[in-house]
Amino acid sequence: MSLINTLKTLPLRFNLLKRKSDAEKDPETGASTDGVGFRIPNLTLGMFKLKPSQDAEQEMAEIFGLPKPTKSLFRTPQFFLIGALAFVIICVSIWLFSGNENLGKEAHIKQPRAVIKLSTRSTQNRPEKTDQPVSVNDKNESKHYGRRIQRPTSKLKNPPELAQTLEPIARNTGKKPTPELQTHPDPRIIENNSLGPLPIIGEGGRKSWQVYSRPFDQTDTRPRVAIVFVGLGVSANATKTVLKKIPGPISLAFAPYSRGLEDWVSASRAAGHEVLVDLPMEPFEYPKNDPGPYTLLTTLPEDQNKYRLHWVLSRLTGYVGVSTFMGSKFTTKPNKLRPVIKELKTRGLMLLDVRENPLSSAASIAESLTTPSVARDYFIDDTLTQKGIRARLMQAEKLANSRGYAVAIARPYPLTIAEIQRWTDQVEDRGLALAPISAILKMQKR
Repeated sequence: MSLINTLKTLPLRFNLLKRKSDAEKDPETGASTDGVGFRIPNLTLGMFKLKPSQDAEQEMAEIFGLPKPTKSLFRTPQFFLIGALAFVIICVSIWLFSGNENLGKEAHIKQPRAVIKLSTRSTQNRPEKTDQPVSVNDKNESKHYGRRIQRPTSKLKNPPELAQTLEPIARNTGKKPTPELQTHPDPRIIENNSLGPLPIIGEGGRKSWQVYSRPFDQTDTRPRVAIVFVGLGVSANATKTVLKKIPGPISLAFAPYSRGLEDWVSASRAAGHEVLVDLPMEPFEYPKNDPGPYTLLTTLPEDQNKYRLHWVLSRLTGYVGVSTFMGSKFTTKPNKLRPVIKELKTRGLMLLDVRENPLSSAASIAESLTTPSVARDYFIDDTLTQKGIRARLMQAEKLANSRGYAVAIARPYPLTIAEIQRWTDQVEDRGLALAPISAILKMQKR
C-alpha cells in the first residue's frame, strides 16, 4: 500500500476508531468496559519523517495497526543506481560496436585496391611477343622526350608485320634520291661478346664511323650545317614523326633503352639517316636526376664503367658513334672520361659531345687521344618557341658561313620537328649544305 492511499483513508479510519471507542465506554463514567482505556494516537508530523531503516508507509502501518508492507527490491536506491549504470554500459557498448563497424567499412572503402585478373588460357596459346615499336598516346606521354628513360627489354627477333609498320617510314624521300648506306651488321667489324655484338676495327683499318656513315660529296665547298636529333626511340610516335618528316642528311641518336631498337635503326638507315647511340653519363644531382641504368658514374672504378659502356654499345649495330647523354658532371672529370674515350677509339667509333655542360672536357680529351669527335655548337630548342627555334637556326647559318660548318642538337618536340622541316626545305636556296655528322668530322680532318 502506498503512502498516498494510506493518507486518503485516514479520515475513514478515525471515524471507525471513534465509533468503536464510544461503544465501549461506560455511559456514566466514560470509561472503557474492559477496564482498559483506549486512546486515539496523537498524530504528529514527526511520525511521518523517513527514517534510515524504514519508510513512511511502514511507519503508518505501525501507527494504525495495519499489516506491514513488504519492501520491494525494485524500490531500493541501490537497484536504481545499478540499473542506471547497466543502462549506460549497454548504450555505450552498442554505440562502440556500431561505430567500429562503420569505421571498418569506411576504411575498406577508402583503401586503394588492385584488381588482378588471372587468365586461365594456356601459355601455349599466347601470341608471340615482338619488339615492334609500340605506339604511345601523345596526350598521355611526357613532352620531354630527351629526358624520358625506358628500361631495357629483352631482344626479340622476327616481329610479325614489321615491314607493314615501317614501310611508310622507309619511303621518306626528299627532292633527291636517298643514297644507300652500308648494310649492317658488317661481320668484319663486329666481335661477339657475352653482352652482345661489339664494334671493332676490322682489317685494313675499317671503322664503324666510316663504314656506316652516309655518303657525302667531300668536294662540296658550301658551308655545312649538321643537325642531330637525340633521345629518339623512347617515344614511338615522336620517332615515327621524325622519320617521316625529317630529311635523310639529319643524323639520329637513339636511347639504348628503346623498345625495338634494332628496327628503329634499320628504318632510320633505310631512310638515309646516320645513326648514333646515346651514352648515359652522370649528371649533377644524381640520382635525383637519373639517366637510367648502366649510367657511367664518377664513383665507379674504370672496369665497371667500361662494362657499362660495352652494355650500351651492344644494344644495336650500324651506328657511327656515341653521343653524350646528360653527363653534366661526368664530362667534367678528365680521369673518368679519358678511359671511356680511349675505348671508343679502339673500337672505331666517333664521339659527339652534346656539351650539356659548357665546361665539358670531352672534346679536348678526344683531340689529345686522336679520337674522332665533334662538339655541339647550339641547342636548336633550348627556347621552345617558334621565335626561339628560328633564331637558333639563323645563328647556326651564320656560324657555318663564317667557320665553314656548324653543329646543332635538336629534340623530338612537335614544334622543333615542324620548324626544322620548314627550314630544311629552304636551306639549299640560301647556299648551305645539310650534312650528316660524319661529314663534319671528315671536314675537320682535311
